[in-house]
Amino acid sequence: MNSKNTIKVCGSITKTESLVRLKENILDHTFVAEANLPYSNYYGRIPGKKKPNSLFLFTDRYYSLEESLRFTQNIEFCAQNEVNVASAIMQFSNICHPAIRIRNFPDYKNLKKLQQCYIDQGVKFARKVNLEPETLVTVNKCFEIKEVEEDILLDQNEKNEGYIVTSRYLGQNQFKELIRAVRNNGNCRTFDTAMGGLIIQGKAVNIIRIYSEKIDTDLLRCVQKEISRQIKLI
Repeated sequence: MNSKNTIKVCGSITKTESLVRLKENILDHTFVAEANLPYSNYYGRIPGKKKPNSLFLFTDRYYSLEESLRFTQNIEFCAQNEVNVASAIMQFSNICHPAIRIRNFPDYKNLKKLQQCYIDQGVKFARKVNLEPETLVTVNKCFEIKEVEEDILLDQNEKNEGYIVTSRYLGQNQFKELIRAVRNNGNCRTFDTAMGGLIIQGKAVNIIRIYSEKIDTDLLRCVQKEISRQIKLI
């Protein structure tokens, strides 16, 4: 990447997520879960607070990012509240479940209204999901990013998130090994990570998402330096 301007791209983030099922404020015969430990290596908000964490509305088939965006753009309530939507695949031990991922939803009380708006557009929700305590989630979403230094990006919508471009694609086990080594051998401030990718000018770009309430180029530079050192050892 050579651009110093803000660009809008599509891509994905993959991470292990802890989920809890919501049983109130949802339509009958539907299944909704919430990420109860977002950014688990940093901190998490507890479900039941006024503002939800990431919500996953399980569907009976996979709806693409394009479909999810189109459905949500037709919901006035979501547009007014700048709700962030993505498509998701939840990988449990022996099965995958599709879902629509919702962030920045203002409260729990309007969940039924949201679900009904999707149903009115033809979305069909899953009636039953064998939820496990943890799942590997791949979220396909839109990004608005700015390259502040070579291979260091800042998210322009999520103020606590940045990204480091890496040359190698890592499997989940390799990624966990890498981040463990970075934390054990580096001296960077506390942060949470996830693996991902962007599609820029028709090419796949590997990224690592960094979360911190004190995100800045110094932290990203520190993590980038340690990742560059440790990735050669994997």
